[in-house]
Amino acid sequence: MMTPTNEQLLESQQALQNLAQTDLKGIHALHVKRLVSCVQEELEQLHEVREELAERDAQGEWDEVLADTTEIEEDPLPERAFQGAEVSAATLITLEWLID
Repeated sequence: MMTPTNEQLLESQQALQNLAQTDLKGIHALHVKRLVSCVQEELEQLHEVREELAERDAQGEWDEVLADTTEIEEDPLPERAFQGAEVSAATLITLEWLID
């Protein structure tokens, strides 16, 4: 299980898309697919909350939401999942919260 902040999830959207398009081997590709699905569900909820808070002009509440953590019911990816894959350093830095 992983517990990134909501801010980390939002910042990871593009990096996760990049990772999903990366050629990973076997089980690691399946693991990434599951991770992306879990994170996508959380992101959809965050976007809904952001819209609701924006309508009420509640920036302080949004800051609290960003600082809060979310439980992702998947194991982190092992570093070996990236062996031989072409993944940018920027993607790896952004996704540091999901790499073990």
